[in-house]
Amino acid sequence: MLRPLLFVGGLAGGLAFVLMSAAPFGDPHAQPASPSLNAVKTDVLAATGYDDKAVELTATKVQFVVTIVNSKLNGGTATERENEANRIVMTIAHSIADKPEFNGIQAIHVDYVKREAGSAHTETVDGMDFRKDPDGNFRHHIT
Repeated sequence: MLRPLLFVGGLAGGLAFVLMSAAPFGDPHAQPASPSLNAVKTDVLAATGYDDKAVELTATKVQFVVTIVNSKLNGGTATERENEANRIVMTIAHSIADKPEFNGIQAIHVDYVKREAGSAHTETVDGMDFRKDPDGNFRHHIT
């Protein structure tokens, strides 16, 4: 009788730990748009040719999240999206190199999503993580 309760308690405790550990990567901790963040977005737009509404960029103290909305690459290959994501990450890395407020960035996540006009419904097509290595370069993380 006591064993199932311990198991359920262990699951609840484990879930609480996971949720609290993931908190730094969620929107509640996203920094408000700053001039530096806007400059990074401008650089991404220039590197990709997307319009302002197609690129959403948020940052926490440790991670950038780039969301590409309704990209022409949604119907393309994973390799095409990965190549573009690499270009986006290289652009961000270059753009933030001299900005002290971004020194803590350890990861850049790029999502490709479909979103219907006027709708809040978003469907993820692809997502990629890039993590900072010991040399300070962002590398595509493959699990």
